Amino acid sequence: MKHVFNEGGLLSQQVDGYTPRPQQLEMANTIQQTLADGNILIAEAGTGTGKTFAYLAPAILSGQKVFISTGTKNLQDQLYNRDLPTLRKALAVPFKAALLKGRSNYLCHYRLGMAQADPMQKHHYDTLHSLTVWLGRTKSGDLSESNLLEENSPIWSKVTSTIDNCLGQECPNFSDCFIAEARKQAQEADIVVINHHLLMSDMALKASGQGEVLPSADAYIIDEAHQLPDIASQFIGNRISSHQIQELCRDSIREIEQDAVDMGSVRDYAEKVESSLHSLRRSLGDSEQRTPWLNIVGKLGVKIKLSQLTECLDNLAEQLELAAERSKGLEQCYERCNSLIDTLAFFSQEQADDSMILWADIRSSGLILHATPYEVSDYFQQWMEEKPAAWVFTSATLTVAGKFKNFSNQLGISDAETVVWPSPFDYKTQSLLYMPSIPVEPNNEQYLSHIIDISKQIIEYSQGRTFLLFTSYRALNTVADALKEQSDYPLMVQGSATKSSLLDEFRDHGNAVLLGTNSFWEGVDVRGEALSCVLIDKIPFASPGDPVLQARIDVLRERGGNPFSSIQIPAAVIQLKQGIGRLIRDTKDYGVLVLCDPRFLSKPYGKVFLRSLPAMPITQEISDVKTFFADRA
Repeated sequence: MKHVFNEGGLLSQQVDGYTPRPQQLEMANTIQQTLADGNILIAEAGTGTGKTFAYLAPAILSGQKVFISTGTKNLQDQLYNRDLPTLRKALAVPFKAALLKGRSNYLCHYRLGMAQADPMQKHHYDTLHSLTVWLGRTKSGDLSESNLLEENSPIWSKVTSTIDNCLGQECPNFSDCFIAEARKQAQEADIVVINHHLLMSDMALKASGQGEVLPSADAYIIDEAHQLPDIASQFIGNRISSHQIQELCRDSIREIEQDAVDMGSVRDYAEKVESSLHSLRRSLGDSEQRTPWLNIVGKLGVKIKLSQLTECLDNLAEQLELAAERSKGLEQCYERCNSLIDTLAFFSQEQADDSMILWADIRSSGLILHATPYEVSDYFQQWMEEKPAAWVFTSATLTVAGKFKNFSNQLGISDAETVVWPSPFDYKTQSLLYMPSIPVEPNNEQYLSHIIDISKQIIEYSQGRTFLLFTSYRALNTVADALKEQSDYPLMVQGSATKSSLLDEFRDHGNAVLLGTNSFWEGVDVRGEALSCVLIDKIPFASPGDPVLQARIDVLRERGGNPFSSIQIPAAVIQLKQGIGRLIRDTKDYGVLVLCDPRFLSKPYGKVFLRSLPAMPITQEISDVKTFFADRA
């Protein structure tokens, strides 16, 4: 590892401006030992440690089969397309790498053909034609490599497969299947780059006894590991969406038209299912909300509508059973229908499962019913035990007040080595923490007017170059409206364009102000003077209206625990640390962090947050902010 990371070492010969960092070398050595011993490591590596190379180099040099899992598909692409090629050149050792994403990322030949033949899709003809042309050029079929579809495009689900509708080896296009080829490459590779959603879908399949997605490996390295508990919650349990039901109906009709035109009754029953589904959605009201299922299942007519939908699905299943022998597609529709009936029954029970939180995500476009476990630790531990391997969990934000207890408890990990490598940045000279004196608490109606005044002052002294991070859209929009009236600097507001285009514009201007909520608190890297100030409007406590959070709070309280200190504070600390991590991204960066919430200083729990921050000089005087920027002008 010294030969790789030291002054004059392999990385310094390959990477322009590479600077050796003791923390990076220590982390690489520790990970190398963890991989060799097959142990578990939980490691917090502060911003600027260089953790990506610190885990990739020992993974490559171990000679083991290693899965690298990260938080987003964008980070996956960065690891595979930028970081691994850099290390391939630097280390000069042979290894095979593969990139593997969930099946919904890959164009499906069969589904594309169905979409082209579907008269309902004729207004998307140009897009479908462009996809067909691209199909002849692409080697991977990964839709992120083309710019033909927006992520929210209605076409996306029409031209990709799901575990429900994939025909597998009986597909007429199986020999050309992109997902099958990607999995084959992953099977043969030494380093496989995946994302947390794919990793957790493997856990969910294993837990349900349906097999697994991923081949076995010698080691798993989980980057951005702070996201893992929440993502695990999304995959364990049951869910059923109106989209799944609609897709079943439409696929059934298409398959009948193709292979059993004499069985028109399937079309009739599929249309009755869709009609019944719309009737259920209407009975839930107009407002979009995430709410406990018990709150709405008791509403007038909802139970009846749910029962009618189940009955219609039962009737459709009877017809599909008769048609199933006609084709693999119809056989699969029959199996999908039965699976949906089983899941829907979960929400029709008089007595709910005590281990599950039943809740509904009601949207204008449809409905998703969820059964989410109160805890994922048991599932996660059982899954880890079935995968005897080395495990490395790392992120810049895993500790709360210097302790890993919150993270390890969420995943049920009790026997791991834990290490913190602090950021190599000199926060004492590179930064200033300004905590303005605000005379009211955030729930006061006057609070946002103080935030507006502080924002205006800060932006004036920093000459733009500021992120304003909010915990709600209401606060964001109120402050944005106030700043639009008299801002001398380019103003970018989340929602006015895509995240990536807003960030590109922010960097290009060099003196802009960007207002964002959750998605801008992490995974954003703006180096240099373009970002010299980050303002956070208040402590990022999760909304108490979230049904999963509320249910977990209620259960812990019933058990005699303290949900505020055990659940809400740790989650807010991690979120805050992520937001603060946007400020200093390089040894040459400097900036002011503004924490507006007076509860940091007035409440006893404020100390937990302050102990979790980098060691920065603190002031409550706005004149110190003015001086800080003036000294660096």
